[in-house]
Amino acid sequence: MDISNHASKFNQWKDTYNWDTCKTNRKEFGQFIAQFLTSESRVINLNGIYGSGKTEFIRRLYTELAKRNHPVVYIDVWESDFSNNPLAVICSELLEQVEYVFKEKAPNGKAKDRKGAVAKFNDLKSKLGICLKYFDAAAAFTDEPLVLAGTKAVTKIVEATPNLTSKTQLQKFTEEIQKNHIASISAVKDIKNHITYLSELIEIIYELNIPIVILIDELDRCRPNYAVEVLEVIKHFFETKGCTFLVATNTEVLEHSVKSIYGSGFDAKLYLRRFFDRKITLPPIPLVDYLLAKDLDFSKYKNLLLYPFTDNQRGNINFFANLFESNEIELRGIEQILNRFFTSLDYVSARTAVCPLINTVVLIIGLIEQHLDKQENRKNISHASFSIKIQGASIIGSPLKAFVDSMFECVTITNGKKCFAGGVLTTYPEQRVMLRIQSRSYSEVKLDNGTNIGKLISEMINHKDSESCNYWMWEDYQKIIDLSGHIE
Repeated sequence: MDISNHASKFNQWKDTYNWDTCKTNRKEFGQFIAQFLTSESRVINLNGIYGSGKTEFIRRLYTELAKRNHPVVYIDVWESDFSNNPLAVICSELLEQVEYVFKEKAPNGKAKDRKGAVAKFNDLKSKLGICLKYFDAAAAFTDEPLVLAGTKAVTKIVEATPNLTSKTQLQKFTEEIQKNHIASISAVKDIKNHITYLSELIEIIYELNIPIVILIDELDRCRPNYAVEVLEVIKHFFETKGCTFLVATNTEVLEHSVKSIYGSGFDAKLYLRRFFDRKITLPPIPLVDYLLAKDLDFSKYKNLLLYPFTDNQRGNINFFANLFESNEIELRGIEQILNRFFTSLDYVSARTAVCPLINTVVLIIGLIEQHLDKQENRKNISHASFSIKIQGASIIGSPLKAFVDSMFECVTITNGKKCFAGGVLTTYPEQRVMLRIQSRSYSEVKLDNGTNIGKLISEMINHKDSESCNYWMWEDYQKIIDLSGHIE
């Protein structure tokens, strides 16, 4: 059997979502989890904070499970968040993706078994239809707008002019719901039995491995009510032998969703244990690896001079990671800062007539200060001072603070008689305006494991004196940082 028949998204995902393209080094972890998922039937929570790569991980897990000959289903529940019926969503996705198996011809000698399996599959559809019908009827007592409006209208008539007709209509309506409810309870039991039986037939007829694995993604992005209803549907309709669910979510966010429904004092952790047999925590990745996995593209800014990492812009990634870690910025905050950083570069790149020289160290620090609401009231004449943390590990061999101070001295000015340029000291008879970095010897500023970057700083200074370059000073950075601050 072609893999795409038991994993309908396999051909679409196999080249993009596989362990060879995984830049977070989670191959061994993923293979371990794939084995754990398929050892027995259960409902499992995959917990990971925002931006930890849950979607990337479970899509690679999908490809891995498909290669292991397991029927596998992927459902992005956030795509259906607008719906008021999670049962309909999960039913349709499950049936559609599993149906690919039964469209395949049975091997020799098993055509009769296939015919019986197809009949059982159609019976499963029918049973699910009964439950959906009950849900639609019961919606009159929940929050379905159209039916609810009708029920309220009937109620008002009864209150105003009580009569047997209106009462009888309500009684009939209630009796119909009760009848559907009884039928649905029976159908739920049948659904579980059918799924177990179908999984066994899939194994016998098509020699696929069971359980069927259903991967639920983006639950933490859904409306609180909808997220909880999805869990209820999984628990009551599909938690059965032959079926394993992996629900990817930020569990802390999900707990907040539960509390928003049942109250802040509600024990959300205990409540969620009702739904999950096991909890897997997606291991964190080093920030450097996280940033590398994002494929941050500096190469597109060919009309900008980006300093100080001119030869290898990957130095930005190491530097950014160091600052993010020092200031304990969570992944959501990192995403926001990076978005503002590249939006700023895009803006400058699109508008420039004269090639600007942008110091990426200065820009990212200004954006971090803004994000943490710790902006310094600087001018072009200000000394470098910082309210954020600039400490800890070295930046490729140079103390981080000294390196940052030097970069800010390249974008601020001072007055003096002694001026360094190109390693040469010149003394003037009167005070002159110069870059603050020029007021001292900068030959000891180091990068690349102890190699000084005096020549690089001299190069920056030369660009400042060139008519073909727009050399940015601190107040230029401040303007673009203020503009980007409107992006949430």
